[in-house]
Amino acid sequence: MNEKPNTKKNVLVLVGIFLVTALVISACVMPGPVQPTVDPIEQAMQTLQAQATQDFYSTVVSQLTATSEVPPGTTPDPTNINQIPGNTQVPTVAITQIVSTPVPTQIPTAAFTPTQIPPTPTPRPCYQVSFVSDVTIPDGSKIVAGTSFTKTWRLKNSGTCKWDTGFDIVFVSGHQLGANAVYDFPKDVAPGETVDISINMVAPLAMGKYESNWMLFSNNGIRFGTGSDSKGPFWARIESVDGKGIVYNFADRACDAKWSSGSRGSLPCPGDEKQPGDGYVVAKNKPVREDGGVENEAGLITRPNNANDGYIQGIYPAFRIKDGDKFHAAVQCAGNTPGCKLKFELYIREVGGSFVELGEWREVYDQMWTYVEVDLSAYAGKDVEFSLVAWNDGSTTNNIGLWLYPVIDRTK
Repeated sequence: MNEKPNTKKNVLVLVGIFLVTALVISACVMPGPVQPTVDPIEQAMQTLQAQATQDFYSTVVSQLTATSEVPPGTTPDPTNINQIPGNTQVPTVAITQIVSTPVPTQIPTAAFTPTQIPPTPTPRPCYQVSFVSDVTIPDGSKIVAGTSFTKTWRLKNSGTCKWDTGFDIVFVSGHQLGANAVYDFPKDVAPGETVDISINMVAPLAMGKYESNWMLFSNNGIRFGTGSDSKGPFWARIESVDGKGIVYNFADRACDAKWSSGSRGSLPCPGDEKQPGDGYVVAKNKPVREDGGVENEAGLITRPNNANDGYIQGIYPAFRIKDGDKFHAAVQCAGNTPGCKLKFELYIREVGGSFVELGEWREVYDQMWTYVEVDLSAYAGKDVEFSLVAWNDGSTTNNIGLWLYPVIDRTK
């Protein structure tokens, strides 16, 4: 068996030959001029550089002398570093070029506007009431103690379920004001529709402010009302008063009355002045008098239905009369109604009795009016109902009547 060549010995021989050759060459070089003194710092830098070069050389040599062997029978070629015994092919070292990449200029873009996502709507409850308006007796109304009145609310079904006649109107808190605790619901009301709810009440004898709260009760036992949670009531808020002066105003309380005409058994209040055929009633704060002047007191406009024997009638709720009470009004044709010819009538009845006429007055459009005063002392201590009536008097042209400041004046 052949012995392996002594690799380390061969390397030492090559290094020795290299050193001898270097000495011979340096001996042949002629001495030159004296070199200037080297700066210490520069010399130190050169030393560090040489040391780094030597370290690199040592590393390469150690890698060349690693593990590879020259195949048997092969003469190493000293000029071919790849054939130095014990070495393998020196790997190619890739030099990475560092390229300075310029920062790209940012191109401005249009401002981004996020899409607004609408909030999820709150689902409507099955039963819910929305208050629309006080048809009669607005909050804070002053009513003479012991006086009957009709409170009417306009309500909207803002829920998703229908109301029907199996429902009830129920008192829930406050003062009942002489009313019952439960009333039947008047009619069916689909979601989104409105209904007028009326309850007869009486102002307490003790003076002061009062509140009466009401809600609805479904036929399946659910009590509900206003507000997002359907737990709020609708109410009547009044002030019970006493004393001398005006104790009842028929214009202010117009929609407490039940109105009808010769062509219709029932009229809405307030009525529509643009639809005169069936007659109408409207209260006005500043009516125009027959002479064209604007009045600063409230007035009641009454127009009969459009027929020769047409009429309009309003029956007011019960009112308790005291000694010295008087009815006052100035009856006339309304302003700007040439050709108007009307007959005005005033009736009274005790509750449960028959009407008795207190007076009648004819009016034409002549720039004048009739002042009416009726003593009511004969009915002192009694609950009575009044009826105001206006008739066409041989003509239907512009028959618009004005009851100017129709009131009951308490003198004692």
